[in-house]
Amino acid sequence: MPIYEYECPTCGRFELLQKLSAEPLATHEACGSPVRKVMSAGSFAVKGGGHQRAAPACERRSDSPACASCPSAQA
Repeated sequence: MPIYEYECPTCGRFELLQKLSAEPLATHEACGSPVRKVMSAGSFAVKGGGHQRAAPACERRSDSPACASCPSAQA
């Protein structure tokens, strides 16, 4: 379940754990004031290899001559 951030004019910002299918909160349960949903930065980290474009094999190996399909060979 994602954590959503809301802003209350009385209490300030707060977070709420909600299901994706749940309706957005309309009033703050603590004080009864109307609230609005706030966009906040996501928090995830990409770790490990595989998420970047890999260099062709001829560029990765220093003992290999450049192949004709490599951009460096066409320069």
